[in-house]
Amino acid sequence: MTFFKQQPDVGVAGSIATTENKDVISRTVESDNGIAFGLAVAQGENDKGIRMVKAGDTKFVGITALDLSSRVDNQFSQHEDARVLIRGVIWVSVTEDVAAGDDVAVDLATGKFNKAGAKFANARYETSAKAGSLAQVRIN
Repeated sequence: MTFFKQQPDVGVAGSIATTENKDVISRTVESDNGIAFGLAVAQGENDKGIRMVKAGDTKFVGITALDLSSRVDNQFSQHEDARVLIRGVIWVSVTEDVAAGDDVAVDLATGKFNKAGAKFANARYETSAKAGSLAQVRIN
């Protein structure tokens, strides 16, 4: 008898979690220090630009998706084209305990995820996780 895992092994922040249909767009990084994988991003000053989130943001473009061809190991550099997931399931770091089915919110100080920050529209946690670990987020 063969058994299959109910959940895939934990990936890394920004890795796309499933093979389901997804939409990934390309946006130019405007933030001086770049943007790490697996963070919420907001509209930049330029068309098709993105930046790190900041206090007051209420709308998010999506979540930066891991790209092994990036020039820096753990992030997209300023002026680099970033992969941004706008629909699908992705691994993210959480700053507080979350449960599957919870609404997703963004910690505007870090771009990481929780339940208490700025609400991320059309998103929910697919998996539960303890603070400081990874959870899957689904964006519809």
